[in-house]
Amino acid sequence: MEQAPLLEKTLDLLRNCDLPLGRIARESSLGYEWLKKLKAGSIPDPSVNRIQALHDFLTRTSSQDAA
Repeated sequence: MEQAPLLEKTLDLLRNCDLPLGRIARESSLGYEWLKKLKAGSIPDPSVNRIQALHDFLTRTSSQDAA
């Protein structure tokens, strides 16, 4: 079974997250404008380090919400 790339998984998490972008930006230390552009699909080749940081934050947050 092939896994989705990190970018695809992260975009799915971001688009399905109920948290406001401002909170995600604050708590993940990523810029609000960058997150807004990423969510809109305006960044064709985002930095893997930023994507990893966002993925880690979103998966950690969704795990906490489930608990």
